[in-house]
Amino acid sequence: MSEENKNNDQGHNSDQPGKKKKTEDFPIQEYRLVPAHEDYAGYEEDEIDLIELAKTIWDNRKLIYKFVAIGVVIGVAVALLSTKEYKSSATLMPEYATESGGGSVSRLLQQYGGLLGISSGGSYNSASSAIRVQLYPQIVSSLSFQQKLAAHNFYFPDYDTTASLMEYYLEIQKPGVLGYLKKFTIGLPGTIIGAIFGGEDAQPNTFDQNADPEIIELSKDEMQVIENLRQRVTASLDEESGIITVSVQMTDPKLAAEMADFTIQELTDYLVEYRTEKVLRDLKFVEEQLAEAEERFEEAQIALADFRDSNQGALTNRARTQEQQLQSEYDLAFNLYNGLTQEYEQAKLRVQEETPVFKVLQPVQVPVNDETSGAMILIVFVMLSGIASIGWIFIKQFLESNPFEKKTEN
Repeated sequence: MSEENKNNDQGHNSDQPGKKKKTEDFPIQEYRLVPAHEDYAGYEEDEIDLIELAKTIWDNRKLIYKFVAIGVVIGVAVALLSTKEYKSSATLMPEYATESGGGSVSRLLQQYGGLLGISSGGSYNSASSAIRVQLYPQIVSSLSFQQKLAAHNFYFPDYDTTASLMEYYLEIQKPGVLGYLKKFTIGLPGTIIGAIFGGEDAQPNTFDQNADPEIIELSKDEMQVIENLRQRVTASLDEESGIITVSVQMTDPKLAAEMADFTIQELTDYLVEYRTEKVLRDLKFVEEQLAEAEERFEEAQIALADFRDSNQGALTNRARTQEQQLQSEYDLAFNLYNGLTQEYEQAKLRVQEETPVFKVLQPVQVPVNDETSGAMILIVFVMLSGIASIGWIFIKQFLESNPFEKKTEN
């Protein structure tokens, strides 16, 4: 072996440790190509192509025009044939609970009760509280309240008659053109079923204005009238100011104003009755006891006077004892009568103190403009017809490209 070959072999051997070290410092990394899952194969196909959707809508624009034209015609017809609705409203300032220390009447009674012959020690502190204003809307929508409203008589200028709301909706009112269309189109199945199985509608009207308020019995038609009135007569609360707004919507402006005024009167009467019910019961009880005490006092007074008139001069011991008994009965009857008289005066003051005072901030006004907006009705029908046309386009496209139908044909 020549020296050149030896040097090459030595150089080659001397490079081996370096290569081994370099391999250890930088290990070999492997990369594997894994095929995508089958679920991702049609991912791009499942994405909604907005351009394709816009193109589909544009290609079927004539169909959309037809739907919108039909919607315009129907909207104009409904706007012209719809009954005008008028809304009357008023605002009411709610009453608040009586303070625990009593009102001005109680303070007046404490200061000057002795001069009036009324004991100042029996001062009255209100134990009752006002109804929370959050309950006012529930009171108006309650069945008993709506029943009173339905039983009240109002004047209906369209028919030139005076009747209750219950009689008006059940016997007098006649449905308009839209009412007949609804009855014989959308409501046709219900009309047929009611004619076949509806034995209840043939029953006479059982609505009684003087019925027992504890038990209310209404027919199906009467309950529908109550539900209609609940939608037309409402009360709402403004949480920030605490003001109650009573609103009534009817087909005649004067009728709406009259119903709003009646609703406010009934609501205030209900609240006054609630606040004064306990003190009025106390007043009635004290008044009955006072009448009995007055009769007893007069009898004792007459008996004592008769005894003294018949026993003049020196009295025997037995006569003195009898006079003392009559005097004791007289004193007892007088004290009882005097005490009940004071309680009776206090009870009247309590009724006055517990009677709330309501203030109508905005009085009832006969509405001038109706609430039926023809432009809004037209816009709604145009929008609905446009949405219906677009929905029909995609439904038709889906049915044409349905894979299940293709498999069936194959």
